[in-house]
Amino acid sequence: MTDDTMANEPQPEGMGMSSVPPPPVEPLSITDKFIGILTEPSPTYENVRAAGARTSDWLVPVLITALILGVGMFLRFGNPTFMNTLAEKQTEELAKQVDSGRMTQEQADQQAQQFESMKGFIKISGTIGAAIGFIVVFFVLALLYWLAVRFGLKGDATFALILSAAGLSTYLSGIDQLVSLLLTFVTDKPFANLSPALFFDADIASMSTRFLMMLNPIAIWSYYVLGVGFEKVANISRVKGLAAAFAIWILFSLLGALAGFGM
Repeated sequence: MTDDTMANEPQPEGMGMSSVPPPPVEPLSITDKFIGILTEPSPTYENVRAAGARTSDWLVPVLITALILGVGMFLRFGNPTFMNTLAEKQTEELAKQVDSGRMTQEQADQQAQQFESMKGFIKISGTIGAAIGFIVVFFVLALLYWLAVRFGLKGDATFALILSAAGLSTYLSGIDQLVSLLLTFVTDKPFANLSPALFFDADIASMSTRFLMMLNPIAIWSYYVLGVGFEKVANISRVKGLAAAFAIWILFSLLGALAGFGM
């Protein structure tokens, strides 16, 4: 058989085609993911989907944000204006209790003295509580997001991918907390944030103030990025991703506002 004849022979199926699988997608570094979330969230989340979820996707930003929250609360409790505000709120509440007959003036005075003697404990417990509370809420929200995306919106993301999506968007939450802390000391408002509430001298416990605080462009940006993350890691439309991100955020914010108003 000549070479020409062999060349004209039909080749068995699959011969002549490479069977080598494509090389695995390399995950972006932590630094690249941080920059990507700020500048190009879509390709960043595409890399997460292709390369697989990494523990560092949520562990690093969550710990950073928890640390910022803890330090922020420690500094706030060290601010005389903040502590005076707490004392005034307690005095007002105790006065209401006395006026309603639920306690005597002597009991109210004893509670006021206890508050003064426990300032150090309140400072430490408030600092730890802010950090741990944020971590707990993060995992609760991540579970709700996964249930909504996986079963409500029929996405195919694993819980690990939802953790990555939520965790990476938390970098923006950390930035938001830094801005809030800066505004707190610039304005002497204990819980100032970058929202219309900054321009009103309103009670933090009032419903209207809490609603205004939701109009925070950094927070809105972070949940937009989260919605993009759901789109990419769960293989759903962007509309569905944004709906999941914003719906649960608004629901939790409203519940928080109602709880604060009730308290």
